[in-house]
Amino acid sequence: MFYVGIDIAKAFSVCSVINDKEEMIIKPFPFNSSSGGFKKLINNIVSLNCDTKDIIIGMEATGLLFENLYRYLSDLNYNVILLNPYQTAQYRNMVTMKYVKNDNIDSLIISLLIKSGRYSKGYVNEEQLQSLKVLFRHKENIKDHLKSLKRETSSLFAVVFPELDKIIKDPYNVSSLILLDKYPTAKHFENVTVKMILKLFRKVKGNNFNEAKAQLLLSYTKDTIYSGVAKDARAFFIRSNITLIRALQEQIKSLEDEMLKIFYKPIDQEAIVTKEDEDYISSVLDNLRTIPGVSDKTLLAVLAECGHLDRFKDAKSLIGYLGLYPTQEQSGNTLKYGRLAKRGAKYAKKALYLASVAAVRHNSELKQIFRNHVASGRAKKEALIVVARKLAYIIWAIYNHNKPYDPARVFVAHP
Repeated sequence: MFYVGIDIAKAFSVCSVINDKEEMIIKPFPFNSSSGGFKKLINNIVSLNCDTKDIIIGMEATGLLFENLYRYLSDLNYNVILLNPYQTAQYRNMVTMKYVKNDNIDSLIISLLIKSGRYSKGYVNEEQLQSLKVLFRHKENIKDHLKSLKRETSSLFAVVFPELDKIIKDPYNVSSLILLDKYPTAKHFENVTVKMILKLFRKVKGNNFNEAKAQLLLSYTKDTIYSGVAKDARAFFIRSNITLIRALQEQIKSLEDEMLKIFYKPIDQEAIVTKEDEDYISSVLDNLRTIPGVSDKTLLAVLAECGHLDRFKDAKSLIGYLGLYPTQEQSGNTLKYGRLAKRGAKYAKKALYLASVAAVRHNSELKQIFRNHVASGRAKKEALIVVARKLAYIIWAIYNHNKPYDPARVFVAHP
């Protein structure tokens, strides 16, 4: 058996090959991330003169750099193992090269780790779930950018319209943006009437900006503490940010719509799938949606980040993959629990934690679990993590057993 370790990088990667005796069969060599570079790699592997089943190839699942090479080698029927970088770092600490790190040694470490068998195999999503993952992560990046823009704009509102939050709780909903795009600072409300304000919202659905609220708003603008310095420049700044905020909000909505299309169209049009398969997938999705307090967005996050949940042998394995456990700090005999651990599928973990906040309001069973843990002395955040873990267990069980949400099963203890 031969063990091929590949350390992947953007410009070029490095490959090492060892045998069962941990002897170096092919010394570390570089190859480019190109078709020519991939052929160079294959030529070296073919020189081993053995069947593909006698070769195990390992590489780290770092960012997206591994994807093209992984699929290239997989299509050639090689057994390719994806490794979590954390695993290779831990293994490096166990061998003599603890404080040494370079491309040649990294590829050797990977080959040694593969040979040792002391690893958990990574996973690459199929087309549908990979598409969900790509769009979901893009949406999360846009949301981060949107949050940054909102913070920047709110800081400016604190100067040019410090009384704003007394009237408008959310300055970034449709109605508020219409108002603030028209009148960005308190000084821009000079000579504005109640009638002029109400006219802005005539065609806005769900708007609750009534005459009393408009009058209150004008009274605050008359007594504003804003001096009016750089009024027009700051107005331009705010309007520019509002344009960007609206665009990002539309992008997020568009991405969510596209993900839902993919989510509810699980059949690859080019694949040969039976009617029974199609009905089964549809049934699983319908059953997942029966969980009170869990939205489609939460299910999208979990499936996009975790892939098919039947690859986890039990719910505990899924929870471990997600990293749904708090950090621990021990001092003497005192054990304190902190925030969620950094390791794991951060987007799915975050989605389940946020879902737990909603669930304790809308799901009576999970609300009871939350209250029981708070009553026993646990902090609310820690109790929410417990609820998030329970949600992960419920989602795994429904996915694998294809049965709808059963309130009676929520209180059943599980390992």
